[in-house]
Amino acid sequence: MNTYIAAAVAEMDKVSVSRFEHPGSWAMDPTSCRFLAAFTRALGARRVLEFGSGFSTLMMAREIAAQEDNFLLSLDDSAKYTALAKEAFETSECPAKVEFRTSDLRPRFYGPRLLLGYDLPKGLLEAMGPFDLALIDAPHDDYGRESVFYDAFAAVAPGGYLVLDDANREGMEKEYVEVWQAAYGDAIDPILLEGIGNGLWVIEKLDDCAPRYSRRGLVKTALKTARNFSRYLSRQEE
Repeated sequence: MNTYIAAAVAEMDKVSVSRFEHPGSWAMDPTSCRFLAAFTRALGARRVLEFGSGFSTLMMAREIAAQEDNFLLSLDDSAKYTALAKEAFETSECPAKVEFRTSDLRPRFYGPRLLLGYDLPKGLLEAMGPFDLALIDAPHDDYGRESVFYDAFAAVAPGGYLVLDDANREGMEKEYVEVWQAAYGDAIDPILLEGIGNGLWVIEKLDDCAPRYSRRGLVKTALKTARNFSRYLSRQEE
């Protein structure tokens, strides 16, 4: 097993997840939170990128707080979840440097693939990086996470890691990883941890490379993106 993963698995049960702090069903599974904290510690991560603000923000912030020049950038498409995560972080008095940002989702082309992605200024993440670790736990509500990996990959340093939550979802996260493997080939090494929480993909970035975007299912993907964007706009208006 990967050295960092093995170290995190060995230590995760020692990580405290207080039921008074954990916000419940909308947050990452407590077991996944324990692993994530232990993995952040095992890596010695100093700079962290997160898609999906929540209890995970606090768990990772606590682990990087002792590192010099630490920084965590937490992004979410929901102003509600951003506010809740920010309040929990500030209440904890954790000394880590954390920046919260809310970004809308918009249809964007990634090569020939029309996907729903975060509406971020081009090059922003790369300019704020490089990051040692990226967590992908958003967008919410089945809006699709394929695009997030493309955005995060360029901002993570070679030798860094990307962690995907809800890895056990058939036809979603498992399908995304297949598409990412086709796009990046030997530049990534995905490891599936099915028995932790709702499942986690831990993906090592071995090298920088430009993605070779898959042309498989382009029409189906575009139609799904259009449907999801319509749903997203409807919920924004509620």
